[in-house]
Amino acid sequence: MMSPLGVVLHMRLHRSQFWAALSLVALLGVGLALPLSAHADGKSALPPAIGNYKTTKAGIVTYTPATLENHIDGEAEAVKRYDFKECTYAEYGPNGQSTQLITVDIYQMGTPTDAYGYYTSQRNANATVVKIGAEGYAEASALNFWKGPYYVKIAITAPNPGPLQGQMSQLAQAVAGKLTGPTAIPDIVNLLPPGYAPRTEQYRRSDIAAQSYIRNGMVAKYPSAGPRAELFVAVYPSPAAAKEAYGKYQAYLTKPGNLASGAKPVTLSGLGDSAVGVKSLFTGEVVAALKGKYLIGVRQAKDQASAQVLVKSAIAHAK
Repeated sequence: MMSPLGVVLHMRLHRSQFWAALSLVALLGVGLALPLSAHADGKSALPPAIGNYKTTKAGIVTYTPATLENHIDGEAEAVKRYDFKECTYAEYGPNGQSTQLITVDIYQMGTPTDAYGYYTSQRNANATVVKIGAEGYAEASALNFWKGPYYVKIAITAPNPGPLQGQMSQLAQAVAGKLTGPTAIPDIVNLLPPGYAPRTEQYRRSDIAAQSYIRNGMVAKYPSAGPRAELFVAVYPSPAAAKEAYGKYQAYLTKPGNLASGAKPVTLSGLGDSAVGVKSLFTGEVVAALKGKYLIGVRQAKDQASAQVLVKSAIAHAK
């Protein structure tokens, strides 16, 4: 028979085991709930109605990387380049009817930088900039913006969008107010030196200069180097990784089939760790340079001198 002290100790032991088990369940519950909470953020940001415009019978549909082609077949691959997680789609119509629609797509990307990147890839430099979320732009039948890891696309499908523009703007404000995440411009934008044409700056996760190995960088237009001149600054995890990418790009630029008629590559001194200048058959005057963990390039410059000046500025600016 157990003594009174033994009974107490036995009860305490079971209580401690119970509370330990309960704590473990709570921790697991929190761990499991976190992705679900983030997963539901797009849906929770959608209001049931804006004025007399209500969600239609089609309801709210969620698309994943495996099903996104069913929604935007021609654009799905471009979206996936930015670490796409899911898209929440909804339709709004007068009193919920499927006519005169306003549609909403909320794309959740991996990070705010990814959302910013896809937003800048879609941004119309001539559209009206609006202060919604972090930044947005508006056209007659569309209003797009980004905030945190989200890119939001709102469109009017009615033949005459004018009467619906007020509801479109209200819907955008409502969604932006519910979405979570920062609104600061990503730090990587600071890799660009001053002088780029407004709203031409883009973050690209991959395929910079149409090369799969040039990734994680900023691209922008620089009128000082020519009307079509474009600068890119890509940052790599290490100088060794940047050197490998530079070697591939240099080999690509200097292939005989890529050189303009009569052009010869020139090794350039005084520009970073290594640099090459060439007139390309496809992208005009080009300068590429390696500096530490950065790969820097100018394409479509008006001449070699202006391209080298711009690369030198980028090298001085990169930290």
